[in-house]
Amino acid sequence: MKTIIMGLLLLLSGCASYQPDEYGNYNDVILTPSESRVIASDVARFLRKTDSAKRIVNINHDNSAFATTLISTLRQMGIGVSVNNPDTYLNMHYHLTALNPTQFYMTASFNDGRHFSRIWAISNNQLIPLPSRTAFGGTYE
Repeated sequence: MKTIIMGLLLLLSGCASYQPDEYGNYNDVILTPSESRVIASDVARFLRKTDSAKRIVNINHDNSAFATTLISTLRQMGIGVSVNNPDTYLNMHYHLTALNPTQFYMTASFNDGRHFSRIWAISNNQLIPLPSRTAFGGTYE
């Protein structure tokens, strides 16, 4: 009986797949609250270096822990954030995608065609950003 239950659990977990939320955000990475804040701060610092910091960004979300942390961190760092105003402000969507058990990347996309990404690694239980970042669709320093 124990073997059958374990087999069913393995089968069900193998069928699980991550899907974007109803707003297009995607997250298949499990982050601690501290790791979420580090990544959200990195996004905010990058936005402050671009013209996005001069605007209010709209982030529609499903109340996930990462979305909530991202919004509060952006606001704490002086970037205006609106929720559920997609026709009024620049829309931002995020994707957190696992590459393997210790690496993932975060991409922020905007409805004006711009996006940027960074790869993160977990090494010795520490979250480390890779030094390079990709940015497309705008002028970045």
